[in-house]
Amino acid sequence: MNPYREIDLRHWPRRELYEFYRKFDSPCFNISVRVDAEPIYAFAKARKESFFLLCLYALLRAANAVPQVRQRIENGRPVEYERIAVMTPIMTKSEMFRQIWCEYTPDLTSFVEMTAALIEKAKQADPGPMPIHGQDFICASCLPWLHFDSVTQADYEFAQSVPILAWGKLENGKIPISVKFSHCFMDGLFVARFFEQIQHNFCKPDGLLNKAEDTPI
Repeated sequence: MNPYREIDLRHWPRRELYEFYRKFDSPCFNISVRVDAEPIYAFAKARKESFFLLCLYALLRAANAVPQVRQRIENGRPVEYERIAVMTPIMTKSEMFRQIWCEYTPDLTSFVEMTAALIEKAKQADPGPMPIHGQDFICASCLPWLHFDSVTQADYEFAQSVPILAWGKLENGKIPISVKFSHCFMDGLFVARFFEQIQHNFCKPDGLLNKAEDTPI
């Protein structure tokens, strides 16, 4: 499990909002946005890289750049992870899926080297979920067959704080991305910052080769 710090409720400006939404049966909300993706597609094609892997890394890097996306509820207490991984389904030879766990790295090259082998192994494996060993991750699924308007994500539990993301087919230069967040941590402003990070990574993909800075754009 990646390291985290416990958020001090006594000095946390969000305390009242957090405690308000914690009382909801389901404090989660979905939002879907179409983002420009032609530059990252062209970048993948020019480098003969996996478009899926580039998008997956761009999304994970954006998630790590926004502190609120790294915040979770562990043992009934709010925490902020130092970094988060991504769990993603890979289609198997039986046309079902096997989930894999991909740790975050500060640059694209090391991520591709680490993750490509996991993907190839999963393609040959039996379908099945991956056991969850913590909340230091986001779920991210690719639906390359559909250019959708929105997605309603499945609930592992009503009070879950792990973001769940899906992205779809590239069409007219844009990709639809749908994300489910917990309102305990995320408001519209933070969602906008997350999508700004995604758009930045998709439009300037060569920057993914450089080591990520500690602060967001």
